[in-house]
Amino acid sequence: MLFRETFGLMRRLAIPVLSLSLLVGCASQEASDPSSAKTSAAAPEPRPDTSSPAASPGKYDYTFRLPIAVYSYTDAEYEVIRSAEQVLARDCMKGFGLAYELPKSPAPVDAQDRRYGITDMDGAQRYGYRMPPLPDAPKAKLTQDQIQVLYGKRSLENGADDRAKLEYRGKEVPEHGCLGKAVLDFRKPYEYREGSAAASRISGDSYEASLSDPKVQAGFGKWSSCMKQKGYDYPSPMDAIESPSFSKGKVSAKEKETAVADVACKQSTGLLETWFKAEAAIQKDMIKKDVTLLRKLDELHEKKLSAARKILADA
Repeated sequence: MLFRETFGLMRRLAIPVLSLSLLVGCASQEASDPSSAKTSAAAPEPRPDTSSPAASPGKYDYTFRLPIAVYSYTDAEYEVIRSAEQVLARDCMKGFGLAYELPKSPAPVDAQDRRYGITDMDGAQRYGYRMPPLPDAPKAKLTQDQIQVLYGKRSLENGADDRAKLEYRGKEVPEHGCLGKAVLDFRKPYEYREGSAAASRISGDSYEASLSDPKVQAGFGKWSSCMKQKGYDYPSPMDAIESPSFSKGKVSAKEKETAVADVACKQSTGLLETWFKAEAAIQKDMIKKDVTLLRKLDELHEKKLSAARKILADA
């Protein structure tokens, strides 16, 4: 994925309805059976504390301080929704006479906000331009019967006829299993594709527009001059991080040194705050044009969270 696409998209905006493989993937980490390996997905990154808008440059909070972030879930809210879906999956499993222990929440990890490129000096020193490794997600052992009912036809071995009905003890298993059914059934009443699309579009378009902002362009010039003084010739931070040599093989000493210089120049020139302020202003203007859609999206967020909290309270 291109740099600007990676950095331009907001994380989990409205948690739109995604493909089932992504929706159920995060929960499959609890299964130790090899047949569930194809459904694994990385644990979601926690959102950093944004209570202080004056966070210093180099921290991982630029994306989550932008105006459009109001219309996405915080990690705590996302966890409430995920936990509620797990409760619904557990109740479905009970209908088949199977126990299902609710998985533990993944251990918190430092968020890696790369919207404006690498920003963390410690990460640059240790990993260069690469993302730091994520800790292993907690796993729980599941029997083959549990896997079959939890994941439905996705648990079948390659070559199996997925057109046939899947049954367990004479009872038909939901096509996507109890987990897939729980996820899709719970989220369906709160789908609002127009609102989610508007939020995602603003997030991407504002980033693109920020690249042409005069103050940001001037900031790129200052950053580039700073880099030249350190022996590196890059017109912008995107050119540095997109260097092919910094994405393959092991992290080299050169990559680490370049990344350290990159962060140091962003800090000394004030590029990060300049860029953030410019994009924030752009987003505010964009939000005004879609405020009706976004307000409805926000209302559905609250309704979904209320429903999830009720499920947990009654569990």
